[in-house]
Amino acid sequence: MKRITIFIIICALLSACVTHESNADEKTIFVTITPLKRIVEEITCGDFNIEVLVPEGASPETFEPTARQLTALNEASKVYATGLIDFEQSIIANIDQTRIVDLSQGITPIAGSCSHGHKHHTHGIDPHTWTSPRTLATMVRTIEHAIMSEYPDSTKYSEAAARLTERIEALDRHCAESIERSNTQAILIYHPAYTYYARDYGIRQIAIEHDGKEPSPRQMTAIIEEARRNNIRTILIQPQYSPDKVATIAAECNAEIIETNPLADDILLEIQRVTDIMCEGHE
Repeated sequence: MKRITIFIIICALLSACVTHESNADEKTIFVTITPLKRIVEEITCGDFNIEVLVPEGASPETFEPTARQLTALNEASKVYATGLIDFEQSIIANIDQTRIVDLSQGITPIAGSCSHGHKHHTHGIDPHTWTSPRTLATMVRTIEHAIMSEYPDSTKYSEAAARLTERIEALDRHCAESIERSNTQAILIYHPAYTYYARDYGIRQIAIEHDGKEPSPRQMTAIIEEARRNNIRTILIQPQYSPDKVATIAAECNAEIIETNPLADDILLEIQRVTDIMCEGHE
């Protein structure tokens, strides 16, 4: 009986060791913001555990990684970052550089600043690269290159990236054709989250707040006049802001307030939705 008991204990210990080793070998990739999660998942065909650093509902522009998160990042296979959000700079400085993939590579940055909670981008560059199909396509190429450099024989990853790129290119055509057909000249939005989109499609982004500050009465008048000149009938606002912030402008322009989310899980669908909302207001 004693021998049987000892045998059971040994088996249990061996089982625990195997389980621990399996967990240690699990492939985990971190992305800094939610829109990157589905993109990386599609390219890697679900072979990795994808973790998002910024929790859902939190603002990337006020987020600060904890010591525990930094430890987890140092144990991850890779960390995919937009490369332009302030908190990402602290990540780059505090973890193994070989784990970081900077997705701003190959993208011509746009000077500017935006703020949540009065925290500004010290580098003076607009970070919202993922809200335009054209810059997003560049980010996909960077992700594919990083993955294929590690797994050169996994052709399924390059094939998945090609399929995703085709979808992005189709969205690009949809955006360009919709804007041209509707003769859309401008987009009116509370927080300037579509700066790269506006540049890529030759329209103007009219932002209501700047650097976390509400517009002055003079600025408010100028915004209303510009919105009227451009025949704008919709105002876009992100989930973390109250519609009350744009109620006056909406009333003056007879415009509808519509909530959009540049941090949506399915960013391709959200970009198409924003395009359709914006263009329908001009047709």
